[in-house]
Amino acid sequence: MSKPVVESVDVAVCRGISSGSCRFAMDADENFPSAIRTVVEQTGWDDFLRTQIRGPLLHHHTFKIALSLCPNGCSRPHIADIGIIRAKQPALVAAACSHCGLCGRICPDKAISYDKGEPVFDLDACVQCGLCIQKCPERAIRASEDGYRIVLGGKLGRHPRLASELSGIFCEEQVLVAITECLFYYMEQYRPKLRFGTLVEENYDALMQRLELIKTVRCKG
Repeated sequence: MSKPVVESVDVAVCRGISSGSCRFAMDADENFPSAIRTVVEQTGWDDFLRTQIRGPLLHHHTFKIALSLCPNGCSRPHIADIGIIRAKQPALVAAACSHCGLCGRICPDKAISYDKGEPVFDLDACVQCGLCIQKCPERAIRASEDGYRIVLGGKLGRHPRLASELSGIFCEEQVLVAITECLFYYMEQYRPKLRFGTLVEENYDALMQRLELIKTVRCKG
């Protein structure tokens, strides 16, 4: 049986942001987890959930958000209600490239090939880990997009599912709006025993249409 929990939301972070000790972690604002908690509070999720649940809140009632600073996903974003994964999309600065081949050798996902010595990025294989950007000795690889991937509706239990990914890379401001809209939609559609992952499966197109608005949110950076 699930044990009683204190909070209606759990924001899990990887050790890259909790302790700064992960060599794979990309740079991020250390206050971002607090900002996530703040927007959840502003939705009224806690009060809403407590009016829907008889007795104490249990583990499976908690809305789970996971933040990871690299695609290794130590905070398990793909089985959270909302997963947020740091991402940098690589792009070549051809004039600066020395054709050393280092980027291709170190790419964990074999997403870099070569055309006449110049790196070519396979964007389907690339998981935007930023390693090639970090390690290039000539600074010939830049981030054409710099932000976060968003995955939605992961869950464990009797009917587990991996989270579905939104297309694109999003800034912090857009991520916060996405979290807000997901929670509002969840509360609007809520029924007893409904998991957010089930809602994503049932109403995927409607939710994706609603989240189109986050692309209009202005980024501060």
